[in-house]
Amino acid sequence: MDKPKLLRRVMPLVVLALLSAGCATKSLPTVLPSEPARRPPLPKEARQPPTPLICLPTCSDGLTLERENWRASLTKGARPAPPASAPATR
Repeated sequence: MDKPKLLRRVMPLVVLALLSAGCATKSLPTVLPSEPARRPPLPKEARQPPTPLICLPTCSDGLTLERENWRASLTKGARPAPPASAPATR
């Protein structure tokens, strides 16, 4: 057998052996565990405002409740039309 043919047959086996040997050993961590970074608190201007009451417990529930209140206030305050006193003439 000549050398190029032998290399073509042996190289995949060598690569496979190296890859499996790399998976078999337990590697040491490259980064030592450390304390998480400390961040300063946000300034007051950057903080999110508190959630409005309309959004509690969820925004869609709050919006539905608000719409029902608006609808009720529109229909509750309506007065009946005054009676017609005389037929309209031209």
